[in-house]
Amino acid sequence: MTEAIERIFISKDWITVILMIVVTLLILNRLKFSERFYKLQYVLLNNSYINSYAKMNPVLLNIFNIIFFVIVTITLSLIIFTSIQLYYPNNITFNFTFFLKVLFYISVFTVIRVILGVLLGVLFEKEREQQHFTFLKISYLSNFCLITIPFITVNFYAGSTVFTHFLLICSFLLFLYYYVLILKNNQSLIFRNSFYFILYICTLEIAPFAIIFKTLIV
Repeated sequence: MTEAIERIFISKDWITVILMIVVTLLILNRLKFSERFYKLQYVLLNNSYINSYAKMNPVLLNIFNIIFFVIVTITLSLIIFTSIQLYYPNNITFNFTFFLKVLFYISVFTVIRVILGVLLGVLFEKEREQQHFTFLKISYLSNFCLITIPFITVNFYAGSTVFTHFLLICSFLLFLYYYVLILKNNQSLIFRNSFYFILYICTLEIAPFAIIFKTLIV
């Protein structure tokens, strides 16, 4: 006798609203900063974007990056929401309230990470290096959003487990590739500050995500 397979149905209404907000913000940045937006799309292929905007003042707190900061936060929240839905379907009620919880954790984590990064930079007298790494991260994460948002949209409306696995695997591989680019393009800087870089990765990259993920599934 074939056993029935439990399926989790999630309302698409709030997901549609969230995705429309993301698309609206992308269009806003595209219209207001067309040249910068265009260069950002090809940041994985060449260093034109990095070379053009790494020395801007301010390099981080400008409208373009702030808008993408919101987009990145929402995108990462949707991916984490999707992964928990896939791997822990019986532990969580998958609704808008839970998504807001994920979004809250990611937002707080990101703000704390930026503050800790600044403090570590001041502590080790590496403010310029820390600012440069933060710029690289927000640049690559912004590009990550441009690539993954169409797939995230398809995933929520297709309802395919196979496609969800494809989305998560591709997202993970993209993250790895971004770190490879950071290492490749900043070898001398990283090797001169290897202790700071390892501390930065462990403190601000690996541990917080593990803590957030564990907290959400309890």
